[in-house]
Amino acid sequence: MRQQTSREGAVRPLLAFFRYVIEFVLCGFCGWLYEEGLELAVNHAYADRGLLHLPVLPIYGFGGLLLVWLFRKHKHPVFVFLVSTLVTTVLELAASYPIERFVGYLPWDYSTWFCNFEGRISLPSSLLFGGLALLLVNVVDPACDALARRLPKAALYAIGAVVLAVLVGDLGVVLLGG
Repeated sequence: MRQQTSREGAVRPLLAFFRYVIEFVLCGFCGWLYEEGLELAVNHAYADRGLLHLPVLPIYGFGGLLLVWLFRKHKHPVFVFLVSTLVTTVLELAASYPIERFVGYLPWDYSTWFCNFEGRISLPSSLLFGGLALLLVNVVDPACDALARRLPKAALYAIGAVVLAVLVGDLGVVLLGG
């Protein structure tokens, strides 16, 4: 068996980091599509969701990565659905307060939805997020993993670095008031 050099050991965490950067942006983009689609379906209008200029909602990126990490080993559909429904509901509720304080309003409103709390969370949206988590854990994450394994390492580094730079740049512009 070949000995692993310290340089190779350092490369793997960096590859994993860039893979998760890409998956963060993918989840954030899918969240943006979901929010825009919901806005179109409910209000028949475009809402320009999100704080970034990019069509990426970071709360979905963070939530997606949290779910991927939570369910690395336990992927039973009922377990994933129940736990992810609870986790995403708590995340949405917890995030609603600082987001509202930061932007001056709450970007979503479930006050007309069945079984809601302060318009911040609702039973139908929580159940929907549980279903989307099943898709993420059992389809999207494995597909991202398979793609990352097939891509040449240099390509994964380059894509991850560019995606990270663009994301950080956009965040910088937003924080500077642009």
